[in-house]
Amino acid sequence: MERLGDNELLRFFRRSKTEMSCMENPQTFLRQLRDHDLLLEDRYQKVRRMQSIKNIRNGLYEFLDLLERKQPQDIRAFWSCVFKETILNEYPTLRRLRNDLMNGTFQSDIPPLERSETEEADKGKRKDVSEDEEEAKKQESSVKKKRKLKNRDVCDEEEEQPGTSSRVTREKIHFSSPLKKGEKNNLYKSQLPVTCGEKKGMLSRKRLANGEEGEREEQTDASHDSGRKVFKVTCGPLAGDLHEKRFATEILGKSIRTETKWMTPMQFMQEAGPTYLSWKKDIECEGKALGDHIKANILMIHEVRCDCKLCKPQSKDLDDEKNDDECFICKTEEDEFVMCDNCPRSFHQKCHLPQVEDNIIGDGSQWMCTFCVYKANENLYPNESEREAALSRTISQRLLYCQYLLLCLRSADKDQIFASNPCGLERYSSVIKTPMWLNNVAGKLQKKLYQTVGEFVSDVQLIFSNCASYNQGNAGYLAMGNRLKELFDKEFNSVFKISEQTVG
Repeated sequence: MERLGDNELLRFFRRSKTEMSCMENPQTFLRQLRDHDLLLEDRYQKVRRMQSIKNIRNGLYEFLDLLERKQPQDIRAFWSCVFKETILNEYPTLRRLRNDLMNGTFQSDIPPLERSETEEADKGKRKDVSEDEEEAKKQESSVKKKRKLKNRDVCDEEEEQPGTSSRVTREKIHFSSPLKKGEKNNLYKSQLPVTCGEKKGMLSRKRLANGEEGEREEQTDASHDSGRKVFKVTCGPLAGDLHEKRFATEILGKSIRTETKWMTPMQFMQEAGPTYLSWKKDIECEGKALGDHIKANILMIHEVRCDCKLCKPQSKDLDDEKNDDECFICKTEEDEFVMCDNCPRSFHQKCHLPQVEDNIIGDGSQWMCTFCVYKANENLYPNESEREAALSRTISQRLLYCQYLLLCLRSADKDQIFASNPCGLERYSSVIKTPMWLNNVAGKLQKKLYQTVGEFVSDVQLIFSNCASYNQGNAGYLAMGNRLKELFDKEFNSVFKISEQTVG
């Protein structure tokens, strides 16, 4: 490795981060980095405490990305550290990367950063044309129930906006104070509100004076994840969630999601009743009038000449607005969705139960998700009265009920803590002898491996008992497990109509 320069090692590291973040059971890998002072103890503990595979991978990638940006001088030490034979024996991915690095095969690929600007521009133009043609063909042959992932940013930040000469030039940072003349507030001795285009933030005077960078803002309850804010709204008896990225005007952009549909702010107000006349005043957003959030630039009304998909939608865009932008089960936006024709939910084909086959999507008929099918048939069966009677039913007699219950659980597990195989967690195998997880239960239900409702319930309860055993010293995860267990027990009694006298 001595013959390779620092730039080559850094470039190879940059191109290998994603692969390394996806390695299974990364605990030994993390301990090795910590022991060689490449991973701080607090960050090591933060990643180690994560339980879902998705969160572990995200945490590991975040660390690797930070190492590349903040400590490029340590990349050579990083490779020397992880290329120890004991580590290579445990991680085939690292062994393959070591071989690629040593035999020089990685150099045969042209690094994206070394392409000329002219070459990149030409390729970009050709790619745009071909992608537009391909998308047009797909839209012509597509069925309403299946669609491609929509762009994450409805209004492209690189797109030229009305009233500006060009968005290519960087926008200036504007400093402002919300205080009127003569008012005082000690907060603004240490922080100052700033904006850059549509982005807003707080500038630390001390950090600015010291030339320091800011810290990443922690997620709040109003934010599901970066760039996708969701606000609780009400109008009289009606309640819903307002999604900032869908908000355009009072009549454009179905931005408010209720239990039954997506609506524009005006439609939401009208649905609440005829006594409500001003959408800005009558719709409350987290304790304040919606108009107050607009005045504070928390929500931005699009300009009259805006050309985004919300303001000038095509017919396909209007269809897409009727359903969610993420899978109702796994909460991700990747790949294609199957959209329910009876409710606002969207699903990945394999996340739904039963899994949705291609031939069902392609037949052109209306499709209802299991939630809607259950609601339409919940009075089809008589009351079970006793829990034992419900557990003794064959799975084929109550398959719809079990599918509905499991979908409820998987959707409620918003961070996918209980979705994936937990065996990669530290010391898990030594504590838990019979692992079980929600995706495994879903697979067994899909393959019809359960004979009775009781067998299905036993596996679900095993997830919760395993959680209690493994997390005895972790109150946070214990609370998550208890919350899901209570939800399952409540829904089970409701679905099977177990009388209160027999619940105990």
